[in-house]
Amino acid sequence: MKKNLTYCALLFLASTLLCTCKDKYVPSVIQSNLNYLVVDGLLINGADSTIIRLSRTSLLDENVAKAGEENAQMTVEDAEGNTLYNFVQLNKKGQYAVPGMNLDITKKYRLRINTTDGNQYVSDDVTIKDTPPIDSISWQQKPDGVTIYANTHDPLATTTWYRWDYTETWDLFTTFFSVVKYDPTGITFYDQFPPRKQDEYIYHCWKTFNSNQILAASTANLSADRVNLFPLRFIPQNAIELNNAYSILVKQYALTKEAYEYFQNIKRISEQTGSIFDAQPSELESNLHCINNPAQRVIGYLTGGSVQQQRIFIRNEQVRPWKYLPYCPDKRKIPLIEDSIKYFFGGPSPLLTPIEDVYDPFFSGVNGGLPACTDCTSTGGINVKPDYWPY
Repeated sequence: MKKNLTYCALLFLASTLLCTCKDKYVPSVIQSNLNYLVVDGLLINGADSTIIRLSRTSLLDENVAKAGEENAQMTVEDAEGNTLYNFVQLNKKGQYAVPGMNLDITKKYRLRINTTDGNQYVSDDVTIKDTPPIDSISWQQKPDGVTIYANTHDPLATTTWYRWDYTETWDLFTTFFSVVKYDPTGITFYDQFPPRKQDEYIYHCWKTFNSNQILAASTANLSADRVNLFPLRFIPQNAIELNNAYSILVKQYALTKEAYEYFQNIKRISEQTGSIFDAQPSELESNLHCINNPAQRVIGYLTGGSVQQQRIFIRNEQVRPWKYLPYCPDKRKIPLIEDSIKYFFGGPSPLLTPIEDVYDPFFSGVNGGLPACTDCTSTGGINVKPDYWPY
């Protein structure tokens, strides 16, 4: 028995020493930043602006929300190399725009990019495809939530490959209605909590998000060039999006076969679970190239064509019973003590948002609530109603 105990103790000590001597392993790929140019966008034929974003690949453990590629020169050329349109930089996010382009669908075009590091990039010649209209954007509700679908077809049967993206907007109301704001420069307590003007109300906001998934479909194996009930967006039951009113603007694009395969390849790679039985990531064949340094790869695939779009609205009464219930504790009264007021309402990230003055029977404090329950702008909302909002 003693020998067994001694053996177990030695075994435990050895395993402990082995564990404590382990060094953290950091794969070399995490430390490698190839700084490839990323080109995101398409050439839009028509009155809509063409917006293309330039950025760079980053380390796997870095924050991907990096600033875009600035001060690049970008132009659209015809197949003979004649410059037709010049892009203008919009912001530091790397977005460049052309107000509108009139392109001939019987001809091909290319994109040329010159970056400040001296590299020159050119796309392959791009086909400009006509996009058929969207038949409808529909939705269905089931016990677990609402699914939004795209429906379209091409009577000429020349499209075959489709892609969609969308911009969604919903409005939200806070639990508490703030009628006063905090002004730390006020001399008296009355001055520190002046009433809000109407354009300063923060109880009703609108939040907008863009799709971040690859939404593409092919009718190549179907008897007709028709897409029915292609799922675009699923909203779980009782989610905030449908607590009041919701809008989705869907844009539809026609693709070439090569572009469709590129986007499907990206989708497969992004959705892999990491199992050894999964298909291994293949090299993405971009149609953009660095002509003065062929070893410098480009991420992205340039397409061109017209865009079709359609907007729908869904209201809460159409999907009832549906109720989003945020966690909002009761109001908290903060006494008129300078240190307390600064602690709860001051600083760049205040603990509370002031709601109203408290009189019992004299002015003795200010009620406050959590910012998420009182200030709809604190969670990314904008308190200005969009022009297209009908309600």
